[in-house]
Amino acid sequence: MEPRRSPVYLITGLILGIALGILYAWVLVPVETIETQPQDLRADFKEAYRVLIARAYQSNHDINRAEARLALLGDDDPVRVLSVQAQLTLGEEGQESAARALGQLAAAMQGEIEPVSETNNPVQSATPAELSNATPTPTIEIVTPTATRRANQNTTPTESGGPTPTEGTIIPTLTPTLPPTATATPGPPFVLDSIQLACDPDIDPPLIQVSVFDAADNPVPGVAILISWETNTNRFVTGLKPEYGLGYADYQMDPAITYSLRLEDGSAPVNSITGRLCEDADEPYWGSWQFNFVQP
Repeated sequence: MEPRRSPVYLITGLILGIALGILYAWVLVPVETIETQPQDLRADFKEAYRVLIARAYQSNHDINRAEARLALLGDDDPVRVLSVQAQLTLGEEGQESAARALGQLAAAMQGEIEPVSETNNPVQSATPAELSNATPTPTIEIVTPTATRRANQNTTPTESGGPTPTEGTIIPTLTPTLPPTATATPGPPFVLDSIQLACDPDIDPPLIQVSVFDAADNPVPGVAILISWETNTNRFVTGLKPEYGLGYADYQMDPAITYSLRLEDGSAPVNSITGRLCEDADEPYWGSWQFNFVQP
C-alpha cells in the first residue's frame, strides 16, 4: 500500500501560478488605456453618430454645438457627407425622418435655411384640402425655336443616370409644340411653380434641372424625383450637388425622347418634356429645362 502524498505541492503550484500571472499582467504586459475618438469609429457607427447629432439639432437648434460634434468625426466636407448620407438613408424603409434631419442640418450648416423642426413643418401640419386651396398657378417661360438643326447624338449618361440614345442622325422638327404640361393632383405637398428653358451652350448634353423649395423659399434636400419615358422609370434626389444648392438635382436628357416628371411624394406630373433648340448663338444648340417646385 502506497503512502498518502501530501497536498502541499498542489497548494505550492497554485500560489506560484497566481504569482506568475500577477507578475505577467501587472509588470511585464500591463493593460494600456487608450481613448478612442469618434473619428476612429467604424463607418456604420459614424453614420449613427451623425443621425444622433442631426436629431439633437432638430431639438435644440444649436448649430454651433452640432458643428463641434461633427468636427470630431474628421470629415473633410461635413455638409457633403451629411447630404449624401441623407440620400442613402432616404431609400431605407422607415428612415424618412432621419433623412430629413440630416438634410436640415446640412442646409443649416450651409446657411441656406433657418432652424426648423419637424413639429412646425408646414407640410405636416396642413391638410390636403388646405394645400389644394393654396396651390399657385404655375408661370411658364418658354423660348420657342424658329430654325432647324441637324445633329448627331452619341451621348453618355452622367452620374445621375439617363438613357443611352441610339447612335445615328436626329433631325429635330421645330414646328411649334406645346410646352410641358402639368396634370392637377389634389393637395400635393409640393406644386410646380415655374418651367423655363435654360439656354447655356456650356451645358452639353442638356439637362432636366429640378429645384425644390419649402414655403419659406428655403431649398429642400432629400426630395426624390421620378422621371419616366416609354416603359422606363428612373429616380434621382435633391441635395447630391450642394454646390448648386441643397434643393437642386439634375438628370441628363436625350432631346429625341419625351419624358414625364413628378416628385415621388405626390406632386402633379409634368408631361411632354422633350428637346428644344436655343437660337441665341451662331450655331443652334439644345437647351436644358428648369423646373421649380414649391410648398404652398
